[in-house]
Amino acid sequence: MKKQKFEGKIKNCDRNLCKFPCCDDGEVVEWINEYLAFHERIKDWLIEHGIKIKFCGDRVKFYNCSDGKNCKFIKYSLNKDIDPRPIDCKICPYIVDWNNIDFDKKQVNLYLWNKDCSVVLKGIPKNFKQTVRKILERDFAYLFYGLKFKINFIDEPMPHFKDRINYQDF
Repeated sequence: MKKQKFEGKIKNCDRNLCKFPCCDDGEVVEWINEYLAFHERIKDWLIEHGIKIKFCGDRVKFYNCSDGKNCKFIKYSLNKDIDPRPIDCKICPYIVDWNNIDFDKKQVNLYLWNKDCSVVLKGIPKNFKQTVRKILERDFAYLFYGLKFKINFIDEPMPHFKDRINYQDF
Protein backbone atom coordinates (compact mmCIF):
# COMPACT_ATOMS: atom_id res chain seq x y z
CA MET A 1 0.00 0.00 0.00
CA LYS A 2 1.31 3.43 -0.94
CA LYS A 3 2.23 5.71 1.96
CA GLN A 4 0.25 8.96 2.36
CA LYS A 5 2.09 12.18 1.50
CA PHE A 6 2.26 14.33 4.62
CA GLU A 7 3.73 17.81 4.23
CA GLY A 8 5.08 19.88 7.07
CA LYS A 9 6.74 17.12 9.09
CA ILE A 10 8.78 18.78 11.77
CA LYS A 11 11.49 17.70 14.18
CA ASN A 12 11.08 18.30 17.92
CA CYS A 13 7.34 17.60 17.76
CA ASP A 14 6.00 15.52 20.63
CA ARG A 15 3.19 14.27 18.35
CA ASN A 16 0.75 12.10 20.33
CA LEU A 17 2.39 12.99 23.65
CA CYS A 18 1.77 16.72 23.19
CA LYS A 19 -0.48 18.49 25.69
CA PHE A 20 -1.27 21.16 23.06
CA PRO A 21 -2.08 19.26 19.84
CA CYS A 22 -1.96 21.16 16.54
CA CYS A 23 -5.18 19.62 15.34
CA ASP A 24 -7.70 21.83 17.09
CA ASP A 25 -11.17 21.29 15.63
CA GLY A 26 -12.27 24.77 16.65
CA GLU A 27 -9.66 26.48 14.46
CA VAL A 28 -9.70 24.75 11.06
CA VAL A 29 -10.71 27.50 8.67
CA GLU A 30 -9.93 28.15 5.02
CA TRP A 31 -10.92 30.65 2.40
CA ILE A 32 -13.64 29.60 -0.01
CA ASN A 33 -11.18 29.57 -2.93
CA GLU A 34 -8.90 27.13 -1.04
CA TYR A 35 -11.95 24.98 -0.36
CA LEU A 36 -13.06 25.07 -4.01
CA ALA A 37 -9.54 24.29 -5.23
CA PHE A 38 -8.76 21.45 -2.86
CA HIS A 39 -11.84 20.14 -1.05
CA GLU A 40 -15.11 20.69 -2.96
CA ARG A 41 -14.54 17.64 -5.18
CA ILE A 42 -14.23 15.41 -2.10
CA LYS A 43 -16.93 17.12 0.00
CA ASP A 44 -19.26 14.09 0.10
CA TRP A 45 -16.35 11.82 1.02
CA LEU A 46 -15.33 14.14 3.89
CA ILE A 47 -18.90 14.33 5.18
CA GLU A 48 -19.28 10.55 4.89
CA HIS A 49 -16.28 10.21 7.23
CA GLY A 50 -17.69 12.56 9.85
CA ILE A 51 -16.16 15.90 8.89
CA LYS A 52 -18.70 18.69 9.18
CA ILE A 53 -18.42 21.65 6.81
CA LYS A 54 -19.89 25.10 7.48
CA PHE A 55 -19.86 27.98 5.00
CA CYS A 56 -19.81 31.59 6.17
CA GLY A 57 -19.13 34.37 3.69
CA ASP A 58 -15.73 33.84 2.11
CA ARG A 59 -14.65 31.22 4.68
CA VAL A 60 -15.23 27.53 5.25
CA LYS A 61 -14.90 25.91 8.64
CA PHE A 62 -14.28 22.22 9.26
CA TYR A 63 -15.50 20.50 12.42
CA ASN A 64 -14.77 17.00 13.66
CA CYS A 65 -11.81 16.63 11.32
CA SER A 66 -9.51 15.44 14.08
CA ASP A 67 -9.49 14.12 17.59
CA GLY A 68 -6.36 16.17 18.27
CA LYS A 69 -4.11 13.29 17.31
CA ASN A 70 -5.49 11.73 14.11
CA CYS A 71 -6.37 13.80 11.06
CA LYS A 72 -9.34 12.55 9.02
CA PHE A 73 -8.08 14.45 5.95
CA ILE A 74 -4.98 12.21 6.03
CA LYS A 75 -6.67 9.04 7.27
CA TYR A 76 -9.37 9.05 4.58
CA SER A 77 -7.39 10.64 1.75
CA LEU A 78 -8.37 9.46 -1.72
CA ASN A 79 -5.05 10.46 -3.29
CA LYS A 80 -1.89 9.38 -1.51
CA ASP A 81 0.26 11.66 -3.73
CA ILE A 82 -1.05 14.90 -2.20
CA ASP A 83 -1.49 16.21 1.31
CA PRO A 84 -5.22 17.03 1.43
CA ARG A 85 -5.18 19.12 4.62
CA PRO A 86 -5.98 22.86 4.72
CA ILE A 87 -2.94 25.15 4.43
CA ASP A 88 -2.90 26.11 8.12
CA CYS A 89 -2.72 22.42 9.04
CA LYS A 90 0.22 21.81 6.70
CA ILE A 91 2.28 24.67 8.12
CA CYS A 92 1.58 24.22 11.84
CA PRO A 93 2.93 25.57 14.24
CA TYR A 94 2.39 28.58 11.96
CA ILE A 95 -0.93 30.00 10.78
CA VAL A 96 -1.68 32.42 7.98
CA ASP A 97 -3.08 35.82 8.94
CA TRP A 98 -5.84 35.47 6.36
CA ASN A 99 -7.50 38.76 7.29
CA ASN A 100 -4.43 40.86 6.61
CA ILE A 101 -2.95 39.48 3.40
CA ASP A 102 -1.62 42.49 1.50
CA PHE A 103 -2.51 41.88 -2.13
CA ASP A 104 -1.07 45.24 -3.24
CA LYS A 105 2.37 44.45 -1.83
CA LYS A 106 1.85 40.69 -2.18
CA GLN A 107 2.80 39.97 1.43
CA VAL A 108 1.48 37.46 3.91
CA ASN A 109 2.26 37.18 7.61
CA LEU A 110 2.57 33.88 9.43
CA TYR A 111 2.13 33.79 13.18
CA LEU A 112 2.52 31.03 15.73
CA TRP A 113 -0.56 28.91 16.29
CA ASN A 114 0.27 28.11 19.90
CA LYS A 115 3.19 29.50 21.93
CA ASP A 116 3.09 26.41 24.18
CA CYS A 117 3.78 24.01 21.31
CA SER A 118 6.78 21.76 22.03
CA VAL A 119 8.34 22.71 18.69
CA VAL A 120 8.03 26.42 19.46
CA LEU A 121 9.50 25.92 22.93
CA LYS A 122 12.42 23.86 21.58
CA GLY A 123 12.98 26.12 18.57
CA ILE A 124 11.54 25.85 15.06
CA PRO A 125 14.17 24.39 12.71
CA LYS A 126 15.25 26.63 9.81
CA ASN A 127 14.64 23.83 7.32
CA PHE A 128 11.00 23.71 8.45
CA LYS A 129 10.61 27.40 7.59
CA GLN A 130 11.95 26.57 4.12
CA THR A 131 9.37 23.79 3.84
CA VAL A 132 6.59 26.17 4.92
CA ARG A 133 7.78 28.73 2.35
CA LYS A 134 7.64 26.09 -0.43
CA ILE A 135 4.15 24.95 0.60
CA LEU A 136 2.84 28.52 0.64
CA GLU A 137 4.53 29.55 -2.60
CA ARG A 138 2.99 26.57 -4.38
CA ASP A 139 -0.49 26.70 -2.81
CA PHE A 140 -0.80 30.51 -2.94
CA ALA A 141 0.27 30.53 -6.61
CA TYR A 142 -2.49 28.01 -7.26
CA LEU A 143 -5.09 29.90 -5.23
CA PHE A 144 -4.19 33.40 -6.36
CA TYR A 145 -3.55 32.86 -10.07
CA GLY A 146 0.23 32.70 -10.04
CA LEU A 147 0.90 35.61 -7.67
CA LYS A 148 4.14 35.35 -5.74
CA PHE A 149 3.95 36.50 -2.14
CA LYS A 150 6.60 37.66 0.27
CA ILE A 151 6.22 35.48 3.36
CA ASN A 152 6.93 37.07 6.73
CA PHE A 153 7.52 34.73 9.67
CA ILE A 154 6.44 36.43 12.88
CA ASP A 155 7.53 34.20 15.74
CA GLU A 156 4.83 35.23 18.17
CA PRO A 157 1.16 34.32 18.59
CA MET A 158 -1.27 36.09 16.30
CA PRO A 159 -2.82 39.14 17.96
CA HIS A 160 -6.56 38.65 18.42
CA PHE A 161 -6.29 35.05 17.24
CA LYS A 162 -9.95 34.29 17.88
CA ASP A 163 -10.95 37.33 15.80
CA ARG A 164 -9.00 36.18 12.74
CA ILE A 165 -12.17 34.73 11.26
CA ASN A 166 -14.29 37.88 11.65
CA TYR A 167 -17.54 35.92 11.84
CA GLN A 168 -19.54 35.73 15.04
CA ASP A 169 -21.51 32.62 14.12
CA PHE A 170 -18.63 30.18 13.76
